[in-house]
Amino acid sequence: MRTLTMEAFAKINLWLTVGEKRPDGYHDIETVMQRVSLSDLVSVTRNPDPEGEKIAVHCSDPSLPTDGRNIVWKCAEAFFRRFGIEKYDVFIDIEKHIPQAAGLAGGSADGAAVLLMLNQLCRIRAGRDALCSVGAEVGADIPFCLMGNRYLCRGKGEILTPVHVSSSVSQHAPIYSCAAVIVKSPALSVSTGEAYRMLDEIPPSPEDAEMRKAGLEALLREIRAGEIPRTLYNDFERAAPEGVSALKERLRALGALSVLMSGSGPSVYGLFRRLHDAEAARDRLRTEGEDAWAVRFR
Repeated sequence: MRTLTMEAFAKINLWLTVGEKRPDGYHDIETVMQRVSLSDLVSVTRNPDPEGEKIAVHCSDPSLPTDGRNIVWKCAEAFFRRFGIEKYDVFIDIEKHIPQAAGLAGGSADGAAVLLMLNQLCRIRAGRDALCSVGAEVGADIPFCLMGNRYLCRGKGEILTPVHVSSSVSQHAPIYSCAAVIVKSPALSVSTGEAYRMLDEIPPSPEDAEMRKAGLEALLREIRAGEIPRTLYNDFERAAPEGVSALKERLRALGALSVLMSGSGPSVYGLFRRLHDAEAARDRLRTEGEDAWAVRFR
């Protein structure tokens, strides 16, 4: 038996606009994703002498399925199918820290980690592009989770363009010390499918339309200049559950420089100049009964 273990990092969306629904059931999106330090711990154990087809999954969160409905199971199946591996025996263990159904890509991050580890354990030596192609079959966020850091993602999320800070910018620029507080209120829940359905029925306001037109370029200029992003936008806020606006205002009151809901929600994050400030805000929110994490950009 051989085991590999890897951290699977969450993401936040600094920008997210949603276009028309595609024939394959996905929507065209345009989003800037940023990897953050909140992570699950994923292990894969491979039996080198398999007799058939076996995938077993264990998860520290008992509310998550551990059968073929789990995204890591689907990623493993897709990997073996793509690379023609007919006999396999793997055990996948997930130690959950990223909240589920929160717009943070926790499941996609776990699936991406499994693809990377299977690639090594099975000695396939596939490149990241090939793994991204496998991951895109399972989930739209998996290609980003395989690549990490910060990308502009288009299509259903699988067309990735890196967004770098300009080489002329000092390594002491604010973005290098940027931290975030992620809040997921236990009282809020969101179904991704329902969020997309509602968004299809709610047209953008004039203010939203103006932001969608010019805001992305403003955000990219801020990032390239090494500034802490201020021009944040998410279409899903039009269909956000009650309580999201209050969380955003609470983060602003605690000193966040900019705030946004991540993905289809319901988690909300605020950006802070220093980790110390983020940790103080996290501690205050936890005393108020909220689930909150202070994280760094990665």
